[in-house]
Order: sequence, then structure tokens, then C-alpha cells
Amino acid sequence: MNLNLTRYLLGFFILFSIFFSAKDLNLNSIEEEIIKNNREGKHQLSQKKLSDILLSGDLNKEEEANILFLMATTYRSVNDYMMCIDYLNKASAIAKQLPEDNLLRMKLDYEYAFVYFDNNQYDKSEEVMKRIAAKKYLNSYPEDNSYILMQEGYLFLLKKQYNEAEKKYYDALKIMQAANSCNLPIVYAKLMNLYSKKKNIAKAEEIYDVSMRVSDSCNVLKYKIFTASEMERIYKENNLFGKAYLIGSELDSLRRLENQEVKISEMHIVDKAYTEKEQLIKEKSDIWKRTVVLSVIILIALLALIYFYKKNRKIKRDKLLMRDELEQMKQELDSYSQNSENLTDSGRYFFLTSDDLTDRQKELLIHLADGLSNKEIAEKLFISENTVKYHTKNIYNILNIKDRKDFFQKLRNN
Repeated sequence: MNLNLTRYLLGFFILFSIFFSAKDLNLNSIEEEIIKNNREGKHQLSQKKLSDILLSGDLNKEEEANILFLMATTYRSVNDYMMCIDYLNKASAIAKQLPEDNLLRMKLDYEYAFVYFDNNQYDKSEEVMKRIAAKKYLNSYPEDNSYILMQEGYLFLLKKQYNEAEKKYYDALKIMQAANSCNLPIVYAKLMNLYSKKKNIAKAEEIYDVSMRVSDSCNVLKYKIFTASEMERIYKENNLFGKAYLIGSELDSLRRLENQEVKISEMHIVDKAYTEKEQLIKEKSDIWKRTVVLSVIILIALLALIYFYKKNRKIKRDKLLMRDELEQMKQELDSYSQNSENLTDSGRYFFLTSDDLTDRQKELLIHLADGLSNKEIAEKLFISENTVKYHTKNIYNILNIKDRKDFFQKLRNN
């Protein structure tokens, strides 16, 4: 009963918090928390917090758009680009109603550029980047400008304009060093690729070592995986298969730690719950309707508590009755077993002449005739008690025996 009561009380308080939380949001604080969680690989914590806020229904348009934007960045951090774009589209639809100079509108452009680029949709990414450049990179986050420079550098790399790419990468590196040194491995990976194209493998290896040290010091697992993957690819591309094999073994260990696919699967489960409830919350937007819904929930919770309380009491009563019946049955069986000791050997094993029984079934009946319990028979025959019961039932049907009492009666008669 205590377990059931705890579950329903917990469910009640969760529902209560959904209806009355998320007021007066501190968007800057929330964004810092989400960025920190995602960087440390705690994407599920980010998604749960953002889902709870969205489910609260107490958001103005700007707050809702910002939370949807942060949900998009969370999905991009686990490489789920389809979900990222979906949330960006939702956020953009709301952001169009905000003032032209609202910072979120520029942040959305940056995020579109990133997700299109990560998803190898370079034409779309370049189109957004041109729009960002036309607005003179108006963004309060220097890291984002570093990312844009890296993407511009990569587009030069694709065109084999290596000097221009190298300049963009080092400009990005300089910004990232000042903004957030823990994100340097992203730039280092781009430089590794550049020097691989220039056939300077030693320089790529040197940068790889620096990148892994930074990832270790910042404790960012995903950057270690990202950098190691890039180095493995470079080795294979340059036919250095021995080195590729060694770094591939290390990469397998890192990926097992991350277990990214499980995270995505679990996040989708939570997201499904958010999607299903989103429409319900929009329909119950005013306080009066929320009060009605909350009252119904409380009533259902109370009825559920009463139902499970009564059910639990009935189960306890049934268990007591069953225990008494089993005890009585045990006493009867003990009595039959004592009586069976006085039977002659020729009468005790009358069933051994039956051709309808297998040797295994006859062996079981011998133990039964000797007065052993189901548990003792199971131990002797190395089977479960349920198997003993199953075989006994079949044997009784074959020999036309009603129950154990009838069995001992037949033993005495024979």
C-alpha cells in the first residue's frame, strides 16, 4: 500500500507543478544551464527541464520562442538534425511576431546555419551565412561567430582554397580562445582536416594531441570522440591503417561511454509526451479551466488512492486465507506421508506397471509415495516446484487420480 500511495502522491505533485510553475523565467540563467548540461553530455536533463517549462503553459511569446530555440540546440548537440530543424521552425514562427531587432531572430539564423552545415546541406547553410554577414554578425555570443568562420573556412576547403581556409580557421581559433577555451577542439578538428589535405600529417597529429589534452582538462567526452573520429578518418584517407586501427580501438571505448543512441531514444519518448500534451495545455489557457482540470485530477487521485487501498487490503486478506489453507494442506500431507510409511513395497509402487507413464513420471511418483513435499521432489530431480506441480497434474490425469489424498488412498488399497 505504501508504494502505491507514494506513486500516486508523486504523480499528483508532478501535475501540480506543471500547472503552477515556470513563472517569471530567467532566460539567461536557463540558457546557461542548458549549454552547461549539453556540453557535459547531460542532454536528457536539458530536454526534461525545457519540456517541463513548455508544459507549464505560463509563457509569453518571447519566452516560448526562446525555450523552443534551446530545445533545438539540445537536439543538434546529439546530432538529431531533423528534430532540431523542427523546433527551429516552431521558434521562428513565433519569433516573426517579435521586433526586428530582437536578438533571438539573429540567434535563430546562426542555429539554422549550424544545423544545415552539420547535416551537409551546404547550400542552405551558405545562404543563411550570407544573411548573417549582411547583418554584420550581430550576435552577443562570440563562440557563434567562431563557428560561422569555421564553416566559411570549410567552404573554402571544399574549393581547395587552402590558404583562405587556414586564415578563416585561425581567425575562429583566436575568437574561441578568448570566448571559451573548452570548445577549442572543434576548431582543432577543422585544422587537422586542413593539414591532412595539405599532406602534413605530422602537423595534424600535433594538433590532435593538443585537442585531446584540452578535452581531458575540460572533461568534454563528445569532443574527444569528435577529434578521435577525425584523426581516424585522416589516417585511413592517407593509407595509415595501422595507426587508424589503434585510434579506432580507443574510439570504440569512448563511444561505449557516450551511449548516444540510447539518449536520443529516451529523449524522443519524453518529447512524445510533450507533443501530446501541448495541444491540451493550449486549449486550457485561462485560470478557470486550469482550476477545473486540477480539481478533476485531485478527485481522480483520491478515488485511485481509495481503490488501491481497498484492493491492497483484499490482497492481504486473500494472502492470509491462502496461508491458512496451505498450512492445513501441509498438515494433511504430513498425515498421509506418515500413513504411507506403513504400506508394503508391493502396494506402494502399483503405478510402476503402468505403460502410460514415462520413467521420469514414475520416478516422481516414487518420491511422492515416500512422502516428500513438492519442494523436496524438485530438489531431488533438479527441477522447479512449478514443474513438479505440472507433472503431478498430468500424472493424476493419466492414472485417474483426483488429488494427493486420492493418491495415498489408492496406495493403501493396493
